[in-house]
Amino acid sequence: MLCVIFPPHRWWWPSGWWPLAYVCLVPWLVVVGATENPRRVYVGSYLMGLAVFLVNVRWLIPVTVEGYIALAAYLAVYFPLMACPLRHAVRRRGIPLVIALPVVWVGNEFVRALALTGFPWFYLGHTQYEFHTLIQISDLVGAYGVSFLVAAVNGLLATWFLGRGAADVAKVRRRWHGSLIAVGLLILATVIYGQIQLRRNTSTVGPRVAVFQRDFPHFVEQRGNKLSPTEQAQAYFDLVEQVSNEAIDIYLFPETPWPMRLNPEFRNLDATSPSLRRRVLESQYFYDQFHRLAREREATVVVGAIFQQNTPLDLYASMRQHNSAFIFRPGGGEPDRYDKVHCVFFGEVVPFRYGHLRFLYLWLNDLMPFGRGGYEYSLTPGTEFTLYSMTPRSQTDRTYRFGVPICYEDVMPYISREFVTSDDGAKQADFLLNISNDGWFIHSDELSQHLAICVFRAVENRVGIARAVNTGISGFIDPNGRIYDRVTVDGVAQGAGIEGVRVANLILDSRHSVYSRIGDLFAKICTVMWILLYLDYLLVRSLGRRRDANKGESTE
Repeated sequence: MLCVIFPPHRWWWPSGWWPLAYVCLVPWLVVVGATENPRRVYVGSYLMGLAVFLVNVRWLIPVTVEGYIALAAYLAVYFPLMACPLRHAVRRRGIPLVIALPVVWVGNEFVRALALTGFPWFYLGHTQYEFHTLIQISDLVGAYGVSFLVAAVNGLLATWFLGRGAADVAKVRRRWHGSLIAVGLLILATVIYGQIQLRRNTSTVGPRVAVFQRDFPHFVEQRGNKLSPTEQAQAYFDLVEQVSNEAIDIYLFPETPWPMRLNPEFRNLDATSPSLRRRVLESQYFYDQFHRLAREREATVVVGAIFQQNTPLDLYASMRQHNSAFIFRPGGGEPDRYDKVHCVFFGEVVPFRYGHLRFLYLWLNDLMPFGRGGYEYSLTPGTEFTLYSMTPRSQTDRTYRFGVPICYEDVMPYISREFVTSDDGAKQADFLLNISNDGWFIHSDELSQHLAICVFRAVENRVGIARAVNTGISGFIDPNGRIYDRVTVDGVAQGAGIEGVRVANLILDSRHSVYSRIGDLFAKICTVMWILLYLDYLLVRSLGRRRDANKGESTE
């Protein structure tokens, strides 16, 4: 069941398999609570987790088979790590599963979002992204709150199964009724809060944005693309002509689906080799194209590209590269630039590049599909989450501020919050523009899952979001989490071969959410409680062994 509850929603069940999220953990919980042999529980939990993630992250296979297996093997570890304190809570402490399971599960999701640069994917709450009433609590406690609710229902059902056949029927019945009331009140409070938030009149119409989407899959070993990199870049400008009669404030292009380096250090490079000289000239050509677009359309142009600078005197890296967003202005001049802060381990950066452990970096780099033959592909992370401003042509008296999370930065809860909330706790961003390149995952489930996760960033921070994604899914999300105006072809909003442009107004919101102010406090509390429960298990086990040893000595 854990393999079918996440997006996309399949044709054989148009509303999706989301209802299984409320029961998917019950069989595992029954085994954890009822099985006498603990080793069987922990080994079984790991194997189950391994099977779940081998199925769910299969979209990583086109990029790296080794990385796919390693990631699934690592993520599976969390299941026995959860099984241990849950078993202890049920069998020794008598803690209701409607409390223990949500706490442990949310703690697991939070740790997984941070460990090894984080993988905040496949949250239970993500399955509910289309149920706008339920997900409004995200502006209080983040997506973790929705996961807490779904896990509580699983805990309630598991409590009923584990109570069948128990000797003390009255005690089991009291526990069941108490759990039922607690979960019922939690659901009722969530629905009431959600309806109140959805009925609030706090939204306004913002800038008009055009999002562009082409379908250029990427492969480690280059194949399949019929167009050259330069022709791919030009193909995006062909889409611009389709909206030449539209009044557009922001032109939003995806992240790096082309090999351009738009920074002046590269454009002014004195290249000697013909191939490098050609790349320099191509970058300058498209740089001029973006400037012309911004000037002639009197609009802001946001485009993803690589910042590249040669550093011949650096002993560790002869070249520095950033994954960047360039913001071109109608008035000309060098564009503003945001450098991606959160680089994905191994996909964008190999660890240990600098310092005494560089030998590990060289070894790991050579293992990576992008680094074979000694090519050092690692990017240099940016240092700050920068905001930019723009003034729409139709609202010359209003200036808006926005951030540009790049690719997977929109799945990291804390990053969107960093853009939206200032150091003094005030709301500083009116909207977010997400640029991404999901072409590495062809037309897999990753595209729909990425969009679903981004929905929670909009609700958590009460901001509108526009997304431009190579291969998809591009479109708009309002501050209540509603997806609208996706790029479509003949009414089809997702799938292989979808290309096009969509123009719509961003929806803005005056609310400054509790989550934006306090961040992941709720998830941190759950994590601490999970750790304390595990420490309690270790303490009880240690004391039990000591008592057994003392009994043995007394018998002797």
